[in-house]
Amino acid sequence: MHSDAEKSEQLPLEPLEQLFLPPDLDGGHGTNRALGARSQIAAHTDVDAIKAWLARFAETQATFDTYRKESERLLLWSTTELRKPLSSLTHEDLLLYQRFLSDPQPAQRWVMTGRKVARSDPRWRPFAGPLSPASQRQAFVIVNTLFAWLVSAGYLAGNPLSLSRQRARKARPRVTRFLEDDL
Repeated sequence: MHSDAEKSEQLPLEPLEQLFLPPDLDGGHGTNRALGARSQIAAHTDVDAIKAWLARFAETQATFDTYRKESERLLLWSTTELRKPLSSLTHEDLLLYQRFLSDPQPAQRWVMTGRKVARSDPRWRPFAGPLSPASQRQAFVIVNTLFAWLVSAGYLAGNPLSLSRQRARKARPRVTRFLEDDL
């Protein structure tokens, strides 16, 4: 995805709370940033925007952990593999990300070996292995929720996932009941 020179100076994969991104990757000038809009959040970088979104889930630890994991994976992938801020991702980038989720490579960089370690441990990795199709769909539901919220918050101009093919929901059959005249 990027040149050998860029790979040699590749960013370390750090958990969100420890992540430091250089100015060209922090999203401060992302191409999908909402210009001139009145942002409803104080975030100036993608990490801050993700943290503002995650703060909504602080009371439900399981949801918080799952949402952090998926937003963190996307942010790490976009900044290290594409060398783009999250706020510059396009629809086409997210199609590449979907393929990446099915086989995160290079595995030694992305996939944890052995048992799970603490997020602060240097052996921590964002993945335990490739994601199943169901887990990929769940990841994209979460990422779509993130992007939609960032648009509503005035941080992003648009949601690159809103262009994705959505399965039409089948309308529930209308139940019409008739009572007998004497009832």
